[in-house]
Amino acid sequence: MTSPFLSSSSEKWITANEAAFAIFDNFPVTPGHVLVVTRRLVPTWFEATPAEQAAVMSLVNEVKSILDERLKPKPDGYNVGFNAGEAAGQTVPHLHIHVIPRYKGDVTDPRGGIRHVIPGKGNYLADDVSSAKTAVGLTLSTGYPNSPLWDELSWRLAGAKCIDVLASFVQLSGLDVIEERLFEAIRNDGRVRILVSDYLYISDAKALWRLMGWINVALEEFNEPRLEAKLIETNRLPSSPASFHPKAWQISDESSGLIVVGSSNLSRPALQTGVEWNLLSERKAAPEAHDKVRLEFSSLWDVASELSSDLLSKYAEKSKSFRSVHFEAERIDERQGPYDPRPWQVEALTSLMRIRDAGYSRALVAVATGMGKTWLAAFDAKQLGEGLQRRPRVLVIANRAHILAQAEAAISLVLDHTFCEGTTSWYIGASSELDGDLVVASIQKLSRPSGLDRLAEEHFDFVVMDEVHHAHAPSYRRVLARLNARFILGLTATPERTDGFDVASIFDDNLAYHASIGDGIAEESLVPFHYVGIKDTVDFGQIPWRNGRFAIEELEDRVIRSERMDRLWLTMEKHPADRTILFCCSRRHALFTRDWVRSKGLRAAAVFSGGGSDSYSESLESLRRGKLQCLCVVDMFNEGLDIPAVDRVIMLRPTESKVIFLQQLGRGLRASEGKSRLLVIDFVGNHR
Repeated sequence: MTSPFLSSSSEKWITANEAAFAIFDNFPVTPGHVLVVTRRLVPTWFEATPAEQAAVMSLVNEVKSILDERLKPKPDGYNVGFNAGEAAGQTVPHLHIHVIPRYKGDVTDPRGGIRHVIPGKGNYLADDVSSAKTAVGLTLSTGYPNSPLWDELSWRLAGAKCIDVLASFVQLSGLDVIEERLFEAIRNDGRVRILVSDYLYISDAKALWRLMGWINVALEEFNEPRLEAKLIETNRLPSSPASFHPKAWQISDESSGLIVVGSSNLSRPALQTGVEWNLLSERKAAPEAHDKVRLEFSSLWDVASELSSDLLSKYAEKSKSFRSVHFEAERIDERQGPYDPRPWQVEALTSLMRIRDAGYSRALVAVATGMGKTWLAAFDAKQLGEGLQRRPRVLVIANRAHILAQAEAAISLVLDHTFCEGTTSWYIGASSELDGDLVVASIQKLSRPSGLDRLAEEHFDFVVMDEVHHAHAPSYRRVLARLNARFILGLTATPERTDGFDVASIFDDNLAYHASIGDGIAEESLVPFHYVGIKDTVDFGQIPWRNGRFAIEELEDRVIRSERMDRLWLTMEKHPADRTILFCCSRRHALFTRDWVRSKGLRAAAVFSGGGSDSYSESLESLRRGKLQCLCVVDMFNEGLDIPAVDRVIMLRPTESKVIFLQQLGRGLRASEGKSRLLVIDFVGNHR
């Protein structure tokens, strides 16, 4: 006898104990439907041992608590039960308990409960029967000031598995709004499709170029098309419509879905600052509408055009001609940015100008995360251009997708605001263009022989190299050797390297500006922190060191111990906080820590890449709003997303490098209203 449950990867488990595990049902009766399964292949409840029965029911209670925290809205009730034997409807001869969230109105008459669960859904192999229509799960967003659409959507995106966006037009300001959350989604294995149109040529050509850049940025970093975008050419639609005004979102994760249909295009006013009406529907409220939206989106996607340089160049010319003779009532855009430098940036800009005036062509700036080094680069490019009395030609180089996307947005915003609008080209992924006024390139692609040959033929006024603490690598050295540039600015938050290499030596020993965490605190970009060290109970000297890190299985066994956590709890009680991030060494460690924290009466979640994680987006939003007190994380928060309201970080993993420690510390140092300091609790031991 075999069971499909036993082939389920442990990464997909929601939670587990010594005798059972929980997974989402592949044929859910309602969103969040979970199966609690015995680890041993037991046919029915009645063949299970008392210990197995107790373990299963213990997980039922835990699953209920997890779903209560995770599902929005919170379930109004639950059906919990099992089928024993084929005559009773059991389809898999392996003991499993159904935990089914229920909502008021999900059936016309719920009386009888487990006798029939939901009519028409009991046999998932039978033809589907339309469910009763209900208004549960419907929300109206009316826009600024009370309910901007972006407030309803943003927290849902990072943990979504599939995001489809349809808009009649797109503006750069709209991409500025959605960029961070969309890239969070694709970093967490999500898939994004964006569909916009050429209707009345309202879509900004520069926004379309940016979308094409995003496609290649994602392709370069993940080696698969996690982000796609297409253009609907309305005159090529088979139906030949007189107009084209659809606006919709469809967001799905493992257990639920949301559709939005309304008036918001992809612009900042439409998403944040304007009066727009949009109806949001959870899947349980209108499953047929969800299926219809997905079908219609796919139909449009199939006839839309892939973004290419040729297509976008033609679009830009047609758009310019069309706008010269037509009034465009909807072409209103609000791009926001800090057009004036902060005090520390003024000092850095003065130093950079002096270095250039002295005849040097390279300099390094090292400032702590969160202080705005990317904006400094934009302001320095502007400063150099003003000296040239024209828009400078700029090249941006980095090794991570979201840094390139952020740099492109900041630099184009400042330069477009100061000079005439320029063009942007991308040398990343499938795109190999170096002819723009602003060129965005990945170090990986640029350092290949073909990239180096192309680079030698180009001249730039200003080059920005981010993350230059990696500049000792052969790829960076090859690119630096081929650059033909008036000035090269290197940026880093962590100039110190464990191998002792001096990054400043690559930039002619010109350290134009250095701002530590302490400087950021003094400048009030960052909050001060209070450090509390706890003597560790673990002897890390006994754990093997492999490939630059501790052997993970041995490390887990040492840190997952109650005496270590008991020592932590005493410190947590002595130094309370509202929102805490606990840095863990592995998925298993994060789940153990989450369950331990919950046992102390705190609301906690564990988030990490892959299966078994609590909902990423909902956990973050709950932490922001104070509904969640603790977030147990693995690697995901070393760099990237910041939650300014976090007021305590706990280092539960051994610190393998100063760089990682500073990155983790930086997650809590952002200033926030009402936040006076960050509390740091760190296990101090004999680790590396």
